[in-house]
Amino acid sequence: MTSTLSGKPASDNTAAGLVAPDCRGMNFYRIDGGLRDLLDLHMEPRLRAAMEPHLDRLGNLAGGRLDELAEIADKHPPVLHSRDRFGRDEDWVEFHPAYREMERIGFGEFGLHAMAHRPGVLGWNKPLPYIAKYAFQYLFVQAEFGLMCPISVTDTGAVLVENYGSDDLKARYLGRMLSQNMDEIFKGAQYMTERAGGSDLGNSAVVAKREGDFWRLYGDKWFCSAVDGDVVLLLARPEGASDGSKGLGLFLMPRRLENGARNSYRIARLKDKFGTRSMASGEVVLEGAFAYQLGALDRGLRQMMDMVNLSRMSHGARAAGMMRRCLNESMQVARHRTAFGKPIIEHPL
Repeated sequence: MTSTLSGKPASDNTAAGLVAPDCRGMNFYRIDGGLRDLLDLHMEPRLRAAMEPHLDRLGNLAGGRLDELAEIADKHPPVLHSRDRFGRDEDWVEFHPAYREMERIGFGEFGLHAMAHRPGVLGWNKPLPYIAKYAFQYLFVQAEFGLMCPISVTDTGAVLVENYGSDDLKARYLGRMLSQNMDEIFKGAQYMTERAGGSDLGNSAVVAKREGDFWRLYGDKWFCSAVDGDVVLLLARPEGASDGSKGLGLFLMPRRLENGARNSYRIARLKDKFGTRSMASGEVVLEGAFAYQLGALDRGLRQMMDMVNLSRMSHGARAAGMMRRCLNESMQVARHRTAFGKPIIEHPL
């Protein structure tokens, strides 16, 4: 007999058959009636119909190929190389091919970072509403959570460039931040935490020194999300600014300069984390790094909160997705594990 849920034997008296199956091979969209009902209630019907095949495709990937890639990437975390093969200080992060394939799915195929910003993603003729974006995120993280950090900071970083960047900065960075072409995309990053300024950002000590139309940044950032990002959004204190959070400015720091040279900061090390191991978080030393001012210098933290608050919304959707994956796995065990002569799900709780 074969289970309609997993495609695996539902009754097998061998030793291997006593172990309940997992969710590998299931379509996480098709088995989630709650999600489909919510989308029926809250998504405009024409959009709902247009997104149905894409949600179904991602649900199939989340229970299949994406889940396989996530398991591989988690076992082969990124590696920091401080120099290139000629011994030059060209620090770079090496990722397993499984992680790169997941990037092609998240950034390239589905455009999770771009869908709320511009028309054309998944064939829709205008930016997709947030309900669509978070539905896709909810499905994606049921397989892979780590990559959602660079996807999210690229998405929310684009908001800061849109809201506070000059026309020149928008022309230079925004199009590539929202690209689905993996050969040209600028992925985002967020550097906020410092040794002294963790939750208390008012203690941040990174200094910004004006140099003509741009700035130079000096100091350390202690926990940098998506440390290898191409476009970094961060807070720093301009010389002469007041103490506390009111003295912080918001800056855009490119990983590479216009001539292709590496900017004047280096990755000191990668963090050894309990979770999100597939994605690179690290510590960074700023050694006069070239950066652009975004918005008003005395409103840096307020402006950065646009990014932070959107990230919180994304984390809520991701947490729901992780809980749904836990439920999926629990139901598989409860339906297929036999104890005292019948499946666990038939016993009283």
